[in-house]
Amino acid sequence: MEINLRNIDLNLLVVFDALMRERNVTRAAQRVNLSQSAMSHALNRLRVLLDDPVLINTAQGMAPTPRARDIEAPLRYALDQIHQSLATWKSFDPRQSQKKIVIYSTGYFECLILPKLMARLERIAPGISVVSEMLMTELPEEALTRGEVSFAVGLDDFFDVPKRLRSQPFIRDELVCMARKDHPRIGDFLSREEFCSARHLYHSTLGTPFTYSLVDRWLEENQLQRKFAVTAVGFMTATLILEETDYIMTLPRRLATKFVEKMDLKIVQPPDNFPEFQLNLIWHPLFENEPSQIWMQQQLVELAEAIVLKEAASD
Repeated sequence: MEINLRNIDLNLLVVFDALMRERNVTRAAQRVNLSQSAMSHALNRLRVLLDDPVLINTAQGMAPTPRARDIEAPLRYALDQIHQSLATWKSFDPRQSQKKIVIYSTGYFECLILPKLMARLERIAPGISVVSEMLMTELPEEALTRGEVSFAVGLDDFFDVPKRLRSQPFIRDELVCMARKDHPRIGDFLSREEFCSARHLYHSTLGTPFTYSLVDRWLEENQLQRKFAVTAVGFMTATLILEETDYIMTLPRRLATKFVEKMDLKIVQPPDNFPEFQLNLIWHPLFENEPSQIWMQQQLVELAEAIVLKEAASD
């Protein structure tokens, strides 16, 4: 069905978005400041325009039709683009800003980057607050689209970043193993056989091992397997367990270096051709020209680059 845009009241697209979000005529009306009768009238006009019921009553409430579900995401994206195109960005002064920055990230980011970021903000942007949330199994794309999340910092091999989002390499690290210093069977290097025969401690924000972690993918490619003894939520818990057991843990070298400086642990070289670890910085293009977004992205990139440069200077 062809539709002539000149004959469309674009306000109906706003109404459609509200109805799809709320699945309820009364709540949708409140969302866009219309009366219930006006919203009902607008829904009827949408049904004529689309030649589709849009929403139908079911025992569980109003449910969208297949046609409505098909066009929901592209129409919402188009509305977001219009909104951002018409928005006038306010000037941004980091010294005076009271902005809240929400970042979805990994334990690596929280342990390595976040402390340095907060130290920098304390000096040059004391009014800015940061909320760090853990990435789980999916990128928070809808929250990025709405501007509720500024950035996601994700593992490149774990997340399939949609083309509609922006992504750039953020920081790389090599994976190493860690064990207690007086481990009775493990020295400074692990062969493949030793790695596979050891009992492993797995750190996961989900509380269960990811099905396709970097290490397990590498093992599968080499027709190998490892044995899990325990899965811990949080690096601190994991390292405390390591101090008390003969388990080993695989983690990025920069984190391992920090832990062995403070705990009775040692770094153990993994088998040859072990995989590397890379984080990507991910954001939504709708906000990439917003001054505070540009500024914060610059701070994050500079911090990551400074870590790499400091290491290169000390080598």
